[in-house]
This record gives sequence, C-alpha cells and structure tokens, in this order.
Amino acid sequence: MGDGRSLAKLLVLAAAAFVYVTAETLPVGLLPEISSDMGVSESSVGLLLTFYAYGVAVMTMPLMTFVRRWPRRTVVVVTVGALAVSQLLSAVAIGYPMLVIARMVCAATHGVFWAVVAPVAASLVAPERKGKAIATVYAGTSLALVAGNPLTAALGQWLGWRTAAVCIGVVAAVIAVTLFAVLPTMKVADVGSGPTARVRVLDRSLVMICVATFLAVLGHFVAYTYFSLIVDRGLGSVGTILTVMLLLYGLCGVVGIWIVGRTFDRWPRRSTIGALSVVLAALALLWTTMLSAPGSLAALTVLGIGLWGLAFTTVPVCLQSTVLNTTRADPDRASAVYVVAFQLAIASGALVGGIVVDRASIADVIALAGLLVTGALITVIAGRSTFPGARPTEPNVTFSHSRRFLVVDAPTSSAIFSNGGL
Repeated sequence: MGDGRSLAKLLVLAAAAFVYVTAETLPVGLLPEISSDMGVSESSVGLLLTFYAYGVAVMTMPLMTFVRRWPRRTVVVVTVGALAVSQLLSAVAIGYPMLVIARMVCAATHGVFWAVVAPVAASLVAPERKGKAIATVYAGTSLALVAGNPLTAALGQWLGWRTAAVCIGVVAAVIAVTLFAVLPTMKVADVGSGPTARVRVLDRSLVMICVATFLAVLGHFVAYTYFSLIVDRGLGSVGTILTVMLLLYGLCGVVGIWIVGRTFDRWPRRSTIGALSVVLAALALLWTTMLSAPGSLAALTVLGIGLWGLAFTTVPVCLQSTVLNTTRADPDRASAVYVVAFQLAIASGALVGGIVVDRASIADVIALAGLLVTGALITVIAGRSTFPGARPTEPNVTFSHSRRFLVVDAPTSSAIFSNGGL
C-alpha cells in the first residue's frame, strides 16, 4: 500500500468511515428500542434513514461548492466533527422531530465527507494502487457492520439506544482530532477563475455509473432497512440472533473487501459484475426462505445473509473506483454526484421498503430488491465502455522532488493536493 505513513493515514480515514456507517445505520439494529422510546412505529424509525438520505442528497452539491477551495484535511475534520455533534444531540432528543433534526446535522456534511474521502485516499498512494487505497478506507464500512452495528445494537439493548449514540459521538470526536493530526493539509488549486472555471461534471460515463449505483443501492436498502424482520422470519427469532447475524454480515463483508482490494485494479468489470451477481444470488436465497415457515430454512437464511454481506460491501468500492478511474477535470464534484445518487437510493429504499412491508410481506420486499439489483447488473453489463475489462490508463500523475504536491493533470484542468510530509 506504500510506506507506513500512507497506510496509517488510510487507516484513520477507514476509522472515520467506520463511525459514519455505524451512526447512519444505528436505527437498523435498534429499530424496536427507538420505536418504543419515541412512541412511533417501526416503519417511522426506518424513515430516519429516509430523512437522513434525502437531506444528504439535497445538501451535498451546494455544500461541495461552498467547500470547493477548502483544504481537504479541513473538509474531512469538519464533517467528522459534525457527525460527533449529531450523535450527541440525538442522545438527548426529547421527541421524534428533534431526533430527525439531530440526524440532519450530520446529513448536512455526510455527502461532502463521502465525496472527498475516496479522492483523498487515492491521492495518498501511487496511481496503480488507488483501488487498494479506496478498499482500505471502505474496509471501515465493513468493520462497522462487523463491530460497530452489533456492538451498538447490543449496547442499545442493554443500556438504551441513547447510550449507544453517546458512544458513537465520543468516538467520532476522537477520530476528528486524530484526522487533524495525521492528515496533510491537501490544499486545492484555485480553479475558480479563467477558462477552466466552468467544468462539465456530468457525462455519459458518470450517468451510467449513477444509474447502476441508484438501482443497486435502492435494491439493497429496500431490504436491508428491515434486516431485523428478515432475521425474525428466516430464523424465527431476533434479540441476540439479530446481533449475531449483523456480525456475520459484517465479517463476510470484510472478506469481500479483502477480495475486491486484490481484484478490482486488475479486473474492474469482472469485479463489479461478480459483486452484483452474488448479491442477486443472496437475495434469491433469502426470498426462498421468506416463503417458508419461520425458521424452517435457517441454514439457507444464514447462507443468504453471509453472501449478501460478502458481495454488497464491495459494490460501493467497485462503483466509486470506476468514477475515479475515469479522467475528469473535477473528480471531487463527480464523486459528489455519485454520492447524491447513492443517498437518493438509500432514502428511496427505506421509503419503498416501508410501504411494501406495511402493505404486503417481507418476501415481497426481497423480491423487489432482487429486481432492482438485476437492473443494476444489466446496466453494468451494457456499459462496456464505462465499466472496462481492464484498468483504464491513469491520469498523468507526478510528484515533485520535495514530494509535497501530488499533481493530477486532466484534459481541461489540474487538481493539486498539498501532501506535505509524504
């Protein structure tokens, strides 16, 4: 992955990703506890993901414009700090509306964090290792499912969901301070004037990636938002079993991240198609178990959850790496467009899943999820130029003799990150 200092920085970024995913998906593991405490239905708690994600989708692009010239270290530290504040406010929420508002504090900066974290990770290593660098950061999302979500679910069931929120807030504050200490400043060149000021961000390739992203993530969150109901139906119980299944999902996700970190840079198209295909197979297994008597096909349920975790955690790595592997004048804003598509899909998934689970059954939820993931797979297969079989030629990347600046030359402009100390 490069020298030890670069790896250390990537690991701190992975820790930030860990705490972001743990916080964002907190309601998934504590659906009954939050529902009981707030006096609202479980589907209303599921809508916390919807409100959060729509907030991200609406605020990301304006805020990306606002922070366009900020040093990237400042952007990352501020966004993780906002997460800490959000969780501490959530812990003292006196009603459902206040809880929604508290989560909006984090939603305001969530999209900015995810828009810049992958480009920042890629800038810390040599060009041919971008996929591994991004996979390292995204390993934090898998570890959130392995450790973050099960631990917060167990802690919330034991001491209350508010205690779990406080713990996340404290950890986020510590990570924000650490990020400030270990990351280089990463100043961004001024591209706000002259002939390169107006850069076309949206192109056919990015549209194809965003369509695939929207369909895949929509399908995932249609089902994953109601993970506890899938476990209840497939295994006949929740409680401790739910924590174990969340742990299984996350452990398998770590394995998936390890695999894609070693395959994507060489075979990006095959990696993406393979990941979506395994997600589809997992949903097919879970759909079969939902049609049977509760707990009667427990082994298939466990296998389906394991495959689901193995495959889906690699999908964002494949898709966002595809965004960054295409030479663009403004990679941060292109990444932000991708994040907006991702968050719109999360929001819509939680909303659509809630409607279907209230009016039909959890089996119908999984069937719909499978159809949507199929659409994403077809999009990737059809987009041969967008999802190439081999790693595209890298942008012209050079280091100065002092190694203080990483310069990425694009056709219409250049982005310069000050990497002092690397």
